Amino acid sequence: MTFHARSIVEFGHFLNRVSDSLLNGKPLRSSLELIREQFDAYAAVLVIEDRARTGETYYAFTEINEPMLDAAGAPLARPAQLAYLAERCQPMTATHVTADDAARYTLWVFRDRAGAKFDDDAASVCEILVSQLVRGVETSWRMGATEVERRLYSDVMDKLYVGVVILDHSGKIVRASDAALKLLQTRDGLQIQSNRLRATSAKEDRDFQNLVKIAMQSAADDEGTVSRGLSLTKQSGSRNLGVIVRPIRGSKDNAAAANSAVAVYIRDPEANSEVEGDLVRQLFDLTPAEAAVARRLTAGLSL
Repeated sequence: MTFHARSIVEFGHFLNRVSDSLLNGKPLRSSLELIREQFDAYAAVLVIEDRARTGETYYAFTEINEPMLDAAGAPLARPAQLAYLAERCQPMTATHVTADDAARYTLWVFRDRAGAKFDDDAASVCEILVSQLVRGVETSWRMGATEVERRLYSDVMDKLYVGVVILDHSGKIVRASDAALKLLQTRDGLQIQSNRLRATSAKEDRDFQNLVKIAMQSAADDEGTVSRGLSLTKQSGSRNLGVIVRPIRGSKDNAAAANSAVAVYIRDPEANSEVEGDLVRQLFDLTPAEAAVARRLTAGLSL
């Protein structure tokens, strides 16, 4: 290994580099390449037996200079490549099974047989590294799944033309959906002032701020998720905005949501939701003319 086993600081820096590589979205082989270099090894491989999610086995290899071919000259499949390396090189392995027994991770490190033998220190480091890889990969997968869910929910809300604004524990805006930003830009019933949501009517704003304050307190105490609604007058004279204020429970215990305390949902009844005619027809077995009438009725028009 290229660092001293007893150098805690140096080893800590190395672990951080491996973790950062995973969490920054780099390919898994980038982290494995760092491991290969530190062990002065020929190759590093991570095998993930994903028992719960897909039932499949994944292989991540560092770059290998020589082609791994079978007797007929065809490239070997991933499992056969692993066996090929184990037969020709000096192997070291460490395995980690997740707490829920959903996945099994095995880290393989291969060194030339003519090279230095792996010692007990190297084996201990290998066990630490496979645990670190497990945490990084699992966290990366969870982050990816959360981002996909967020985009799906955001897309649905935008199609229904429901704006969503997230406030922190001080009442300031953390983020807002595209639909919410479009509504707020008109400053008709609700607006942004000093990075805070404000009703355009002073009287209604007092009521709105009181709802936000109650929701922030509920979020801080982690007690309940009661939603409270309010109708806000639009200065243009068109139909009122519908607003729902809801605390985000458990945000203090979730690092990803620690800065989120309150969700504000905004619905403009004047905005037409994007309901596709073909989808309406499929759902309710309507003719094209019936679907067109249904869409216009949802927009507030009369027969």
